[in-house]
Amino acid sequence: MVLLPTVTYIGNLYMRPNADTSMGDWIRGQVVEVTQDWLDANKRQLKPTLFVIEGAAYDLLNDGIPDSGWVKADITTWLRDKGMEVSNGYKTKSSLLAMVEGVLSPAPVEEVVVEAAPEIVEEIVVEETPVEEAIEEAVETETTEE
Repeated sequence: MVLLPTVTYIGNLYMRPNADTSMGDWIRGQVVEVTQDWLDANKRQLKPTLFVIEGAAYDLLNDGIPDSGWVKADITTWLRDKGMEVSNGYKTKSSLLAMVEGVLSPAPVEEVVVEAAPEIVEEIVVEETPVEEAIEEAVETETTEE
């Protein structure tokens, strides 16, 4: 069983002429099954304020990014292709489109700045004592200890 897209005219008038004369006029509230090919060829004539389109792979902006014209299954597939984890539980189309928005505009990531610790250098002071003075001091300390 193949599910065909449906188009429903919701305009103010009871009847509206159809550009495709083979289909007859649009009657307000009447659900009409169409093929995806027909929908692709005629989507410019189906203004969202006048028609409700359901069950179609229909890209309103024709940009490859999910929008309200897409079916939930196609939005879910697009999200999974982008690496998003989509649970198998019930999701509304609105929640899926919010996830699409999150993929297109990810939250800014804070950059962690690691500052190098200042290098501590100790100066070692070496006092040079002439050899003769060192010998004299050593001799003096020996004689005082005795």
